[in-house]
Amino acid sequence: MAFFWRRSQEEKLAEKGDKNAILRLIQQGKKEKAIEILERFKDDPQLLRLLYDLYMQEGKYYYAYQLIEHYDKSLGNAQERALIYEKVGENQKAIEEYLKIGSFESLRSAGNLLYKMGNKEDALKVFERAMKLSPPYEKENLEKVINKIKQEMGLIAQEKESLLDKIRKGLHKTKEKALFGIILRGRKVDDELFEELEETLIRADVGAKTAINLVEELRKEAIKRNIKESDGLRDILKEKFLLLLSNCEGSIRFNEGRPNVYLFLGVNGSGKTTTIGKLAYRFSSEGKRVLLCAADTFRSAAVEQLEVWAERSGAHIVKGEEGADPASVVYKAMSQANNYDLLLIDTAGRLHTKEPLIRELRKIKSVINKFYPEEPTETLLVLDATIGQNSIAQAKVFKEALNITGIVLTKLDGTAKGGAIIPICQELKLPVKLLGVGEGIDDLQPFDAKLFVEELLSVEV
Repeated sequence: MAFFWRRSQEEKLAEKGDKNAILRLIQQGKKEKAIEILERFKDDPQLLRLLYDLYMQEGKYYYAYQLIEHYDKSLGNAQERALIYEKVGENQKAIEEYLKIGSFESLRSAGNLLYKMGNKEDALKVFERAMKLSPPYEKENLEKVINKIKQEMGLIAQEKESLLDKIRKGLHKTKEKALFGIILRGRKVDDELFEELEETLIRADVGAKTAINLVEELRKEAIKRNIKESDGLRDILKEKFLLLLSNCEGSIRFNEGRPNVYLFLGVNGSGKTTTIGKLAYRFSSEGKRVLLCAADTFRSAAVEQLEVWAERSGAHIVKGEEGADPASVVYKAMSQANNYDLLLIDTAGRLHTKEPLIRELRKIKSVINKFYPEEPTETLLVLDATIGQNSIAQAKVFKEALNITGIVLTKLDGTAKGGAIIPICQELKLPVKLLGVGEGIDDLQPFDAKLFVEELLSVEV
């Protein structure tokens, strides 16, 4: 009984603001109890600092921020305050604290925040300061960041990659795994070669049925043309690939003299918002007036991401409150569309709620048609290349909702499943209008079937 009496007495002392009793509570692991007590003694400077330390230990940054803002702006050190401000979104205050520290890490953090805010000029100055303090193993990465900003600001010329270079980069992982060019070079044409080729086609995700059919056709052609060396099969495989992709090319439609409405569909994580941002940048660079519509109101991150792209591309943006009716945001955007050449609409993509998703998309389409019966100009389905032909099942859900005019295949550079473009095209019977072949702002390219096949079957990896 004496033990419980002592504990009770200790808590009574703590509740009266006895610092030593509160410290003993903390040592006993009763941090939540200590916080509850300390929150009643915020006017006591010593107890306030103890409460601040507890908030930091527990990762309660917003509460620590409240103490700094309303009780004592000198709480903690500059590193802690910078972290707190960054966590709560007070980026400008975080930058000020990071700059006070002046270390390599803090300057890099300040530079990243300035760049995120769109202040490239100041970000460049801060990164250049950081370079002087950079440890050797960080210099190369920082140089890349500095050069990227200089290129975006037009301070240094940016070496333009050709479309072939971009496709080559996009297909690198597929070629690394499939090695079509090597298999079809200097080999004897026999059963072993055909078996290996079939496995390779399946690894590239062209689909088992297509792979079997292609290899069977190659066998017949090899006999018919008396081909003894594998090099002679490469041109035949090119012909077969091009035939399969013959209806897959398509270009983005644009009508002069009226607003063009592009509606983007796709599951969350497919690269939909990034695709919209890159297209906005392209059209803005061509002198077009672009409006973005953040109709994925269920994810605040999607709206924030689109806001960043609007800043980067010089486009304007229409958004609503988090959780707002997406169709109401589209209505607001359509009301302003006459002032722009293009309206790009982002939408939600929650496939686990199929029926509500389909109703929502149809409602958005109905709103668009109230303003312009002939719109949207394009309804583009964004698919993630890294999941290969598994994306076909996703596509069928969206096809139930709306008439899709084309596909954007993203993240081609991050997958060994580049061959999936064949079953996607064959199964969905939709043109592939754009390929995402990298993370750069201009790495969204038109699909050129001939170039794609040439590079896929080339010898170089």
